[in-house]
Amino acid sequence: MMNVVFANPAGWWLLLGLPAVLAIHFLQRKSRHLVVSTLFLLERVAPVSAQGRRVERLRSSLPLWLQLLAVLLMAWLCAGPRWMRSDSAQTVVVVLDSSISMQVWRKPLVAALKSRLEALSHAAAHTEWILMESDLTKPTVYAGGELPPLLERLDKWTPTLGAHDVTPALRVAQSLMRKDGLVIFATDHAQPLPEGVRSLAVGVPFDNVGFIGLRVENGRWTALVQNHGVSPQTRSWWVEAGGQGGPRQEITLGAGQTQALSGTLPGPDSKLELALTPDLFPIDDRLPLVPPQAKELGLAIEPGTPLDAFFQRFGKSLPNTKNVDFDHADLRLVRYNPLAPAPPPPASIDLLVDPAPSETYLSGTIVASDHPLVEGLSWQGLLCRDTLTMPEKPGDEVLLWQGSRPLIWLRGDASQRSLVVNFDLRQSNADRLPAFVILLNRFAEEVRSRKVALERGNVETNQLLEPASRKDGALPEIVPGTNAGGVLRAPGEPGFFEVRQAGTPLLQAAAHFADPREADFHDAATFDTVGDAAQVQARRSSQEDFLAPFWILLLAVVLMANWHFVGRRPVA
Repeated sequence: MMNVVFANPAGWWLLLGLPAVLAIHFLQRKSRHLVVSTLFLLERVAPVSAQGRRVERLRSSLPLWLQLLAVLLMAWLCAGPRWMRSDSAQTVVVVLDSSISMQVWRKPLVAALKSRLEALSHAAAHTEWILMESDLTKPTVYAGGELPPLLERLDKWTPTLGAHDVTPALRVAQSLMRKDGLVIFATDHAQPLPEGVRSLAVGVPFDNVGFIGLRVENGRWTALVQNHGVSPQTRSWWVEAGGQGGPRQEITLGAGQTQALSGTLPGPDSKLELALTPDLFPIDDRLPLVPPQAKELGLAIEPGTPLDAFFQRFGKSLPNTKNVDFDHADLRLVRYNPLAPAPPPPASIDLLVDPAPSETYLSGTIVASDHPLVEGLSWQGLLCRDTLTMPEKPGDEVLLWQGSRPLIWLRGDASQRSLVVNFDLRQSNADRLPAFVILLNRFAEEVRSRKVALERGNVETNQLLEPASRKDGALPEIVPGTNAGGVLRAPGEPGFFEVRQAGTPLLQAAAHFADPREADFHDAATFDTVGDAAQVQARRSSQEDFLAPFWILLLAVVLMANWHFVGRRPVA
């Protein structure tokens, strides 16, 4: 069975001609009184309805019904009736902008999108619906042949991602679209889109003020507040701790101005939340924070070596460490004596010590490998003497060469590797070179990051988290939160959370919003390029009304008949 669709629904506006025809027939010409001496001079005429200003009882007549039928036929023809093919099908892929700024316009956008999808549902006999987000790390929201389940999922959609490129998601959507398909992008601002993608945007520019950054160190916090608007703005701000709000203070910012707020942390285990007067975008109006605390690093230093002074000085420069014995240490500082060689212990920094002094300096160009530990470090000015060396082993990863001699390398696997310094530090200026000290600190922090222990910190919303965890235990989980596809991300909205493994906390943190691009609503706009999509899809899925010539002929007959009866004069 074929259903009828209309290529031009605006044609039904012609139905307004029906009340117009009725109004004309309601208005009658007022009768005139004429005095005569006899009646035989008057023609016997039937009452005729004539145009006038007097409203009288509607009289049924053949011209009335012919005129009403003519209006109906004209409206039918102008609406463009087409008959839907029973084998027609279409694919509609809807891509939702996952940007967190969409939370401001989510409700009106969902309402507008529902209206467009309802119209598209009648544009083909069968429709395959796909609803997805521009955040490709999330699973498809809905895929199926029924519209009501899609609309239910759409009502539960919550965008949480920061500024990102939506092009990859739109390319994926186009690959899912079949021949007679359609890709719709739902957003809140205009942006370049791949050819063929239609967009539906709901948004209005407004001035927004919010937090954009945080730094916590030495018992103090510093937060940045920015006015993203084009006019001066005044807001109140305060600090909340333990469920109690502090005194409110005023802050006035010019257009585009940024200002720093600061304060003191009440204690190492405290939780604070900075708050601004709420506006249309409340995500950046609250900034939770905790005092950061690194994992405690167990440090063991080999005693009685010529490098003892350097080892002690370096150990004190590392934050949150404690001295432990070698068997329980996370990081070991040891020397290597080429005259009494011994394999370096795991998770250690090994510095070569040559008992005999050398007068010759190493020559050749110093070259660093492409490795995160030496990235961005300048080794110009490093001077090393030609001392005894430590033998290399297969699998060693060299970080620094001078000529053909490897100066520094990594040894061991990722979980228990050591940093080997293959020159005598006492016969070098390396301890006064910033690059060398930074390298040692980076390695120590890498060891700390691999340790399974509790740490505290502040992260951004939706930030990827990679806490060290036991490989033989349950998967870590966000509390409260969800783990999309096994990937750990900070919550999408500001707040406090934990990462736990089998009930044991690995991370206690506060997530804050810090994406000024998403907080700027200058480019918010409302526009719709989906409007005629239902008509376009309906034309592809249907065929022209084969009765159109008959309707045109019938309309011509009706018009001629109406002209005949209206123009006929009564006879005596």
